[in-house]
Amino acid sequence: MSLTGLPLLLLVGAATLVAPVVTGLVWRTGRHRRLGVLGRVAAVLGCQALAVSTTFLAVNRDFVFYSSWGDLLGTSAPTPAIETQNLVRPGQGTVDVVQVHGPASGVDAPVLVWRPPQYDQPAYAHTKFPVLMVLPGQPSSPAVMFAHFGFGAAATAAIDAHLVKPFVAVFPPLMTNPPRDTECTDVPGGPKAETWLSHDVRDAVLQHARVDTSASSWSVAGYSTGAFCAVKLVLAHPKLFTDAAGFGGYYQPITDHTTGNLFGGSRIRYDENSPLWLYGRTGLASDHRLLLITSQGDPDSYGETEKMLAATRGDPGVSSLVFSTGGHNYRNYAGSVPAVLRWLGQGQAAFAP
Repeated sequence: MSLTGLPLLLLVGAATLVAPVVTGLVWRTGRHRRLGVLGRVAAVLGCQALAVSTTFLAVNRDFVFYSSWGDLLGTSAPTPAIETQNLVRPGQGTVDVVQVHGPASGVDAPVLVWRPPQYDQPAYAHTKFPVLMVLPGQPSSPAVMFAHFGFGAAATAAIDAHLVKPFVAVFPPLMTNPPRDTECTDVPGGPKAETWLSHDVRDAVLQHARVDTSASSWSVAGYSTGAFCAVKLVLAHPKLFTDAAGFGGYYQPITDHTTGNLFGGSRIRYDENSPLWLYGRTGLASDHRLLLITSQGDPDSYGETEKMLAATRGDPGVSSLVFSTGGHNYRNYAGSVPAVLRWLGQGQAAFAP
């Protein structure tokens, strides 16, 4: 049963409501004799544990702190399968899963691919579509981000409103070596997470879908760690990607117990994986753009985004969208998906309607 699924929340919620009633009935019927002191204490603690569990499941369902049991327990496991049921409704395009066997990175993982309704229409039979790669936060998954952003509905509405040209969206997992957070980095002697995104996923999509190969037709968006990775990909690989939009991002690598030693103790490698440093060294390539989205109420993003905006001040290729309220969660940033799609359509010929 999925950790973020409604069935588990309803089951535990129902148990939370029933447990105090049952405890009270048994307690009253037995006049305190059937339940010893330890039994009564255990019953009360059980009711409290169920209440806490229900609260946790409800909050986690909204904010997706943990997208799976493996994330919660910190257990190492292969990248989980992507469930596509109920991700789109009729008229909102199609989703399928491509298993990418990465020859360059060695990563073998599923990737979620969304195609617009126009993809299978006769008028578009020979069209090569632009691509938006969308990267989830950590820990999270492609399907969770797709669902919480309401991506199928938002993208279809933007296309129908002629805000953006029909495009293909690709949602790869960031966690290529679970439960480790690689910060989309090629780790010395470890996972090649950046190569996975910049080459293996891109090459697999080019083979699997009818999409354009030019850098101007490939943009990247991401949330939190995904935002960090999106901006890094555009700055580090300007010949492969042109635009990046970051939802609630940060722009210097994080190293902690979830990442381990990503850079082998090398300050040079740390800098080379820092979007802030990369921009300071090279700036934005011609006709490339960044859109940085944050909230003053998001302690994980606001200060870091302000640093990036200060470093890029005066660059016409860098735009920002700053909310006055809202925390670090998918729900806060989901409403800005249409703005990102409009921004794509206004700035790049490949996405212009």
